[in-house]
Amino acid sequence: MHGFRSSAAIWSRMIQLIATDAELAGFAAHPFEYASPGLSLHPLRRIPSLADAADSLRTWLSGEAAGHPRLVLVTHSQGGLVVQRFLARMLAEGKGTELARIRRIVMFACPNSGSEFALLLRRRAWFWRHPQERELRPLATVVLETQRIVLNQVIHADRVGPDRCPIPIVAYAGDRDGVVTPASAGSVFPDTGVLPGDHFSIIQPRTATDRSFLALKRHLLAARDRPAPARPPVPPAPAPAAGPPDRTTAVVDLLLAVPRIREQQFRDQLYQLLPGTIVDQLRRDSSARLELFALVHSFGHFPRLAPWQALATALTTLAPDQQPVTDLIGYLADAGLITDRPG
Repeated sequence: MHGFRSSAAIWSRMIQLIATDAELAGFAAHPFEYASPGLSLHPLRRIPSLADAADSLRTWLSGEAAGHPRLVLVTHSQGGLVVQRFLARMLAEGKGTELARIRRIVMFACPNSGSEFALLLRRRAWFWRHPQERELRPLATVVLETQRIVLNQVIHADRVGPDRCPIPIVAYAGDRDGVVTPASAGSVFPDTGVLPGDHFSIIQPRTATDRSFLALKRHLLAARDRPAPARPPVPPAPAPAAGPPDRTTAVVDLLLAVPRIREQQFRDQLYQLLPGTIVDQLRRDSSARLELFALVHSFGHFPRLAPWQALATALTTLAPDQQPVTDLIGYLADAGLITDRPG
């Protein structure tokens, strides 16, 4: 997957080397392309966000790439952020088992901590409002929240499940890259490395002996030989008293049934009625589900603030006499998370 304002053509040299390498005879390269223009002047068109690109990747993987039981996702620059957003959104929807065919992810020059390149100019360009560029800025909150999910539920996952899937991820930086520094490319990821090249030449090897191609080749072969990730022999039946991940999934599913919950204005009103310390932990995303997962997950860090009781009271105030609210409150009461039923 290519990066910001790029295209699949940037992979031409790497794809040619893969196709002519005898040890990689069983591999086929399939470039994925998404819209990333510098500007959109057409009145009927908009520039897709990273979430849009992540959903497009999901559609491509379930369509054109559906016949491939084992995959290695290789990304350049912003493409790594798109893949991470894809992983987080899949896990937020309880589709972790669908990620099991992804055997490895290799990211080249991904701005995991943002890019300082021309940052002042980008911030002052009031006439340029690019949804993808905004998430390339340092410490973008939604990028940080996505990385937290990927670290906890992908890199450190112990098995395949609806809310987790272990996938090795490696992050490489270019030693002469003036766009994404090695510190940003490595960021929080435990498996990192530095290769010769600038922001673009790092994925444009000239010969089969270039270190960037040899690094990718090593990971492709390792993914081929890696056994399928562990799955539980018998999936456990969901129960209200299950651990935090199962409880979080159940609560978010019930929350999503509340009328108007997908409207940002309604959620903002809801958050204003919850303890401020908890709301401060919330990381925003265009997906209501991912946002609610972050909210519910934070409840476990602040039990003294009675967040579940506050949630039940807030929903009763904002959406009185709604059956989904009644169902949610009943679930929270049965699970012992609230002691008083509002209303």
